[in-house]
Amino acid sequence: MVGLCVLASLAILAMVVVSLLRRPSGDTAPTATSDTAPTRDTAPTRDTAPTASPLVSTTRTVLLPRGSTVHVVGESHYQRALERIAGGRSDASARVDVVATLKREPHNRYDANAVVVLIESHQVGYLSRDDAPVFQPLLKEIEARKEVATCSAVIVGGWDRGARGTGSFGVRLRLARPGQAPAASPPPPSDSELVSGAVERMWMAKGPAGRRGALKAAFDKLATEEARQELLAEASLIEVTAALEKAASLKTPAAKRRRLEEALAAIREDSVPDELQQQQIAWLEAALRELEAPRATDE
Repeated sequence: MVGLCVLASLAILAMVVVSLLRRPSGDTAPTATSDTAPTRDTAPTRDTAPTASPLVSTTRTVLLPRGSTVHVVGESHYQRALERIAGGRSDASARVDVVATLKREPHNRYDANAVVVLIESHQVGYLSRDDAPVFQPLLKEIEARKEVATCSAVIVGGWDRGARGTGSFGVRLRLARPGQAPAASPPPPSDSELVSGAVERMWMAKGPAGRRGALKAAFDKLATEEARQELLAEASLIEVTAALEKAASLKTPAAKRRRLEEALAAIREDSVPDELQQQQIAWLEAALRELEAPRATDE
């Protein structure tokens, strides 16, 4: 009799469990309403992350001729995109060369002549109301051929100096207006400009390989022997200074001595002119003598 009662209880319990498993969960998920769904007419805010605007389906682009500077408007709405494209912010103002795309927006609700400016498929602004109508015929012709109009551009600004404030990013197009003569190609840099740029890059390089790369890139472009000698002299000073600074950062005299000796060995194997090589060696040998001086005193 007891066995029958147990079996009956188990059967009832099984029915209850099945019933609970089949019961729908408490509240169903709420459905979106017209009060919460975003509208198409929502204006972008300063901090809104921009979305990429679709380009004309094509495999061809047309690079428009360079000319005077054409300013872009509305960049304040697209600061996040510009910051990403520029590689972030720094204490110095950015100057990043890019390629911009121009695309008509004939269905723009505010201006049927609107021309949107995109960089790396991200919208970054518009042509001004004065410039947009000027480019309409040219852009229509290009789009009719299933091509995309592009032009040279530069991203500027965007500095961040902490407590001293930040600056907004801006976009400048290097673009000849229809009917305007294309800009002449810039002249090649002078020897002095090449030397100055190479010296700056060598000082900023993180190691000997980087310094040698900057030296070679400029050395091959120099037109005069005088400029080459000047660059080699600067490179000599930078290399020795780097070796001395590295030695000074080491903790023990033995480590300092080893670093200077390694620098001396590298210079003796280098192909710089003899007089520069001798100057480098003289500087490093003087540093070694100074390092040895306390030992001689102690003895």
